[in-house]
Amino acid sequence: MMKKYFAAAALLVTMAACGSAAQDKALEGTTWKLAQMQSIPATAIDREADFFTLELNAADTMVAGRTNCNRFFGKYELKGKKLEFENLGMTRMACPDMQYEDAFVKMLDDVDRFEIKGSELTFFDDDKSLAVFKAVEKEAVKK
Repeated sequence: MMKKYFAAAALLVTMAACGSAAQDKALEGTTWKLAQMQSIPATAIDREADFFTLELNAADTMVAGRTNCNRFFGKYELKGKKLEFENLGMTRMACPDMQYEDAFVKMLDDVDRFEIKGSELTFFDDDKSLAVFKAVEKEAVKK
């Protein structure tokens, strides 16, 4: 009995993957979670579902998100594939591993371009890849 459920679930996942592979996620209105960044270990990224996440809101060109400690917010400017974050502000709690938050915020400050392939978002500074994010389904991130 379990095998049938498993096969059906596997088939659904495969079909969903095929359907979404052709369509790139939208930069705006999608919750993005950091997948990899040179100075932040995966254990720090994966510690909580909403660590190192961000979302860009087209209506007011505001970005909001969370590091491994504080929430941040600010404006962004989007021109084609060019992207810049401006006037970022954040809450000021002290937490362990603040060096990861510092690295993340510095990375956001350095972003000048992005690319989206399917559900993967990459931020660049000129031609240097700074960070890779994955699109998160809304249910996975608690507000």
